[in-house]
Amino acid sequence: MPARPVVVVGDLATDVVAVLSGEPAPGSDRPATIRSRGGGAGANVAAHLAALGVPVVLAGCVGDDAAGAALLAELAAAGVRTAVRTVTGAASGTIVSLVEPGGQRSMLADRGANLDLRANDVPAPGPGGHLHLSGYTLLHERPRAAGLAALAAAREAGCTVSLDPASTGPLTVYGVDRWLADTAGVDLLLPNAEEARLLSGRADAGEAARALAERHRAVAVTLGAEGALWAAGATLVHRPAHPAVVVDTTGAGDAFTAGLLSVWLAGGAPADALDAGLARAAAVVGRPGAR
Repeated sequence: MPARPVVVVGDLATDVVAVLSGEPAPGSDRPATIRSRGGGAGANVAAHLAALGVPVVLAGCVGDDAAGAALLAELAAAGVRTAVRTVTGAASGTIVSLVEPGGQRSMLADRGANLDLRANDVPAPGPGGHLHLSGYTLLHERPRAAGLAALAAAREAGCTVSLDPASTGPLTVYGVDRWLADTAGVDLLLPNAEEARLLSGRADAGEAARALAERHRAVAVTLGAEGALWAAGATLVHRPAHPAVVVDTTGAGDAFTAGLLSVWLAGGAPADALDAGLARAAAVVGRPGAR
């Protein structure tokens, strides 16, 4: 059974990834490997889905600058159809990712034109389709209406919906209760372990996954080096991480999402979907950049 077509709503950005050769040296300098390439949570998921043969449309915004044109050209070359509005006078998004030895990264985000997303920028998924929404769309007041409208349109069309909660810092500022109310109709939630703990109030990742599965049809929780969990009803499935030499974890969660969706949307079993997501993530972390 082929995967169903997907509309992805989320950010496009240029990732500037600096992989440090040692610990940061405040007040001094440190050699690093620095690369620039396309990124953004929405664009990452869309590009990985296209690479896996899933028909996908990305909805978002870029600025009227060379960076925006380059992002669109890269996505087109990757096989992603785009419904992306160019915002006059705005700069395209840029994310600086500082990667420490071992792959842990800190991100500095200038979302730029992504904050100008409007409800009418988002095409409704057709009957039998799927919407994947990046949680960043909900976590800022300007694009929030577009995110909520996308969720409502998908529900009205009878489509399934998946959602990545994005990041614990913005989630905390936004408010957990507000988030849970906004996303009550989501079929598949895709948090990492820290996000699952924050949203559920449970310290154990397995208990957090079970608690969130009481609100959603299914929950897939990434556990970093420990793999991932799938919770649905009374079912809890764990799959170990695939072996990988970790250089940079930037975009690993987006790669996991795409791999998992490619199998789940084609009717695959939870364990197979988790394995596909973990394999895609393992392929990303061995090099700088999200894709």
